[in-house]
Amino acid sequence: MHGLLRLPHLLLLTLTGLGLSGCGETPPERLKEGDELYAYYCRNCHEQKGMGPYLEQLPLTATSLKQHEVVLMIKHGYPQGHRSMPVFPQLSHEQADALALYILQQRYRRRTQAN
Repeated sequence: MHGLLRLPHLLLLTLTGLGLSGCGETPPERLKEGDELYAYYCRNCHEQKGMGPYLEQLPLTATSLKQHEVVLMIKHGYPQGHRSMPVFPQLSHEQADALALYILQQRYRRRTQAN
């Protein structure tokens, strides 16, 4: 009988633990927004390498990478001058596309703010 009284308490503790485990940070494989993906995978390294947190130190020219090229660089690498950048094959195409779009939007936004 004494064990039956503990069952509701154990059940409550188990459910509370399961509920709280979902309150932490979103696992990277579930990130969908470009800003979240950039903050998780890119910003720190870009800032440390002197490119600026949003690549504002890289010049925008007619030969700057296009969105599909950024996606390819993120997922597969881009050997033309970007050898030190890690690749992220674990990202889905949707994640890589959202990330590339965010990067380009930030670069263009910074450029127009500077002018």
